[in-house]
Amino acid sequence: MSTWCITARIACAVTTGRSRKRFTGSRKGVRVPRAKAKGWDAVGTPTPGNVTACLDEIGLDYKVNGDEIHMPCPMHKARTGKEDKHPSFSINYDAGYFNCFSCGYRGPFVVLVKDMLDIPYADAVAWVRVRGGIEKVKKFLAKKADPRTIDTTKQINEASLALYVTPPLEACAKRYFMPEDAEACGVLWDPKREMWIIPVRDPDTGTLWGWQEKNERYFRNRPTSMTKSKTLFGLHTYEDDVAVLVESPLDVARLWTCGFKAGLASFGAGVSDAQMSLIRDHFDTVVIALDDDKAGAEACERLRTEWTGRGLTLKFLDYSDALGAKDVGDMTADQIKNAIRNAYSSVVARF
Repeated sequence: MSTWCITARIACAVTTGRSRKRFTGSRKGVRVPRAKAKGWDAVGTPTPGNVTACLDEIGLDYKVNGDEIHMPCPMHKARTGKEDKHPSFSINYDAGYFNCFSCGYRGPFVVLVKDMLDIPYADAVAWVRVRGGIEKVKKFLAKKADPRTIDTTKQINEASLALYVTPPLEACAKRYFMPEDAEACGVLWDPKREMWIIPVRDPDTGTLWGWQEKNERYFRNRPTSMTKSKTLFGLHTYEDDVAVLVESPLDVARLWTCGFKAGLASFGAGVSDAQMSLIRDHFDTVVIALDDDKAGAEACERLRTEWTGRGLTLKFLDYSDALGAKDVGDMTADQIKNAIRNAYSSVVARF
């Protein structure tokens, strides 16, 4: 597809009046920032420091949606004689309080532990207490010990992005995506230096950590010590149910223009366990669409080996109908759609 053709198509679409608001720290219908877990509720009942880890340990299946965890009610059949076919059970991610809107089963996390493990209340309190304060201290010490994790709030904030604008049509056309799609997923433009500006945000709160500056001749992280491996580009703006993991944030915008609005970028082939855990927190299925090169293939094999069977369905992009394409940025819209539709399971992945 020639640049002239894509420019004409984009220009036509732009004139239809489609527009979206730029991400400013929150977005209706997507992830809600989590409050910090205190480890204890108002009446002294222990709350686990990591609710989802405790649910994994108990053996319950669940799905995280913002600051709520949803699943079929585990006590529904015992209380009503019927299975919970339309999941109505939720747990607050931080406070640990649960409630079934159908059968009325509710209470602090300790009660859920007591019922699921079939142990006395006092033993359930001890079980949760061990996984409350201790887990919180571990997280605090791990964060403090990591020299790459720095506080940028004094020099980096949303006002820092005020000089940047929605990417112009000409620049977007070269990457085959719409300016409004770039804006929707947070990609900005430095008009003075003609560079892409890629914000990097805290995965939980959306707080700006910094950004990448890049064009064909230049690349820089501001600040240079940003820990990109602990977050994902696109995590705060997704709208679809199945994630598509790519390396470049600009390919997230390309996916949006092709109709896939759950693109996530790992900022390179080195996908970390922290990034995979973030994907699992938000999605049941992810299509791994890393670059079709040696580094991408090695990363795909590692993810297949280490992440199959860990509560996240892995599929891998099928490049077979797009010979010569290195990534989704090199593919036509039809090729991208076919490659995602034909993505194959990790159990038959071909590397």
